[in-house]
Amino acid sequence: MLNKKNVWFLTLFSIIIVMTLYYIADPKIKDDLYVNKDASVPEALSITTNESEAITAMKIDRDATIEKEVNAIKEILTDELKTTEEKSDAYEALKSLNTNKSKEEKIEKLIKETYNYDNFVKIDGIKIKAVIDTKEHSYDLATNIISTIENEFNEKVYVSVTFEA
Repeated sequence: MLNKKNVWFLTLFSIIIVMTLYYIADPKIKDDLYVNKDASVPEALSITTNESEAITAMKIDRDATIEKEVNAIKEILTDELKTTEEKSDAYEALKSLNTNKSKEEKIEKLIKETYNYDNFVKIDGIKIKAVIDTKEHSYDLATNIISTIENEFNEKVYVSVTFEA
């Protein structure tokens, strides 16, 4: 059913889309928006990053995976047709996800503070994968990182350390 609110919304939305396409398609407007012709442009621009692209990509991928799992669990929890047992299992899975994520972040922070390397940590049950952002591939460094991670757990865990440069 069309009413005044819907008509106004569709009209304004259509105008926004048309203007967006106009600004994207017109090369003269792009040049005017992004380049100040009066300003001098430095010959070389340097961009510094704190983390390597690989570490950042792993963290984004992990966060996206966790978000998908959380959304699936939330659907189970809000579904009225699911049994109490299914909802209870979903709630436990949600708690486990949150616990693992907080442990991963805690270990990442600990490695960063202790060894001053950017890193990525992924916990999968009793398997822990640590990726360290350094060109130095030292057996001693890997051993120290493994013991640091193992000290954070009461139970036996299997830790693997890889170096990403």
